[in-house]
Amino acid sequence: MQFLYPIGLLALAGLIIPLIIHLWNVKQGKTLKIGSIALLGESSRASSKSFKINDWLLLLLRCLLLILLSFILAQPFIKKTLSGKNLGWVLVEKSNFPKVYKDNRKTVDSLTKLGFEIHDFNVGFAPLSLKDTLNTDTTKLVSVNTTSLLNQLNQIIPAGNSVYLFAKHRLNTIGTTLPQINYKLNWKPLNEADTLSSWITDYAGKKYEAKSTPTNTVYTAVNNNDAASIKIAIYEPSGNADKKYLIAALNAIGSFSGRRIEINPTEKADIGFWLADIPVTSTFKSAINANGTLFQYEKGKVVTETSFINLEGTTVNLSKRIDSKDALNKVWEDGFGNAVLSTEKVAALNIYFFYNRFNPQWNQLVWNDIFVKALMPIVIRNEKAQAFGFEDHEADQRQLAANQKEIIQINKATSTSKTTKNESIANMLWIAALLILLIERILSFSNKTNVYVKN
Repeated sequence: MQFLYPIGLLALAGLIIPLIIHLWNVKQGKTLKIGSIALLGESSRASSKSFKINDWLLLLLRCLLLILLSFILAQPFIKKTLSGKNLGWVLVEKSNFPKVYKDNRKTVDSLTKLGFEIHDFNVGFAPLSLKDTLNTDTTKLVSVNTTSLLNQLNQIIPAGNSVYLFAKHRLNTIGTTLPQINYKLNWKPLNEADTLSSWITDYAGKKYEAKSTPTNTVYTAVNNNDAASIKIAIYEPSGNADKKYLIAALNAIGSFSGRRIEINPTEKADIGFWLADIPVTSTFKSAINANGTLFQYEKGKVVTETSFINLEGTTVNLSKRIDSKDALNKVWEDGFGNAVLSTEKVAALNIYFFYNRFNPQWNQLVWNDIFVKALMPIVIRNEKAQAFGFEDHEADQRQLAANQKEIIQINKATSTSKTTKNESIANMLWIAALLILLIERILSFSNKTNVYVKN
């Protein structure tokens, strides 16, 4: 027998309670009036105390009841051996099941005869039956990343067992990482009638037509009208050298997006970068359009620490920062959860408070490719950083190449003719506890006897 939550066994400490009750045995005496002394005055009631256990059976029953309750809290289970043929699963999305069964009927029928179970390839892996092939509802639920689902199966399918997966071979279902599994996966790609798709997408203020095939996806601008230029004002005091790193990143953003970047224009700016330790002047703020953006260096106590900035899953080394105890609405954080960049809407400006510097002596941000990507949603508003350079679209037709690995096999152990599963015994313990409680109550009432006190 094993326990799912062994910490529940701490409840065994409660065994001291019935022991104390039985050792501290206090009995209240009763007066019985008989014969010729009935007319005499009443004597005082007497009681007796003893530190001796009289009802051993009752004590044992109560202790056993507490032991069972503590076991129930720990959720015991036993490993049950399942003998016979190797067990396995057939996985298919419920909405695709009718078509999959029609195209692969012999395969599915032969697998079910061998003992394979059919499950929905989605969160929860709900069981399916052949009756579901009659379901004409093709409504597609929100699909979870294939990598995530295959990784979850590591906790359900015994190592070495077989899984037959009927699913699309598209790259956008795999994600950016290959799943690592310890079971045998037989992936049966679905035949798709339409392998060409197109859509219109907006990015960085421009429209693009995307055309996707199983080998690639190509984006083409749908018009020749240039989007409005982005006007950026930058202030840097003499003696600083942060401006050059910022300008290099801005030029990269302009080159990629096709948007023209104007630095320190004569008219009002869309974005202002204040790269100074002194407070932002009212003149600089007034030079930014209403509802524009202000990115400003924050001044305060300099904290020296060895940490990192966490940006979209990428870590950038950090050696110094400005104390940011009161920062709200964090955009970038360090390894300890402290704000490196926060934002707030103040009057007519979207203000970003930077508790660091564009300086290699403070961090390695300006040397990292993530610098340009991280600035993208600030420079071109309403764009998410994760959309920089890649669009995850459900109509993307790109597929895994025939010689491309789809999984990583981390354990090639084969299952034997016997496999095991965990079976809870909590129900049996509940029944035993109720029976013991019933016996304890019966004995407790039957042991109540009158105590006679001699007058």
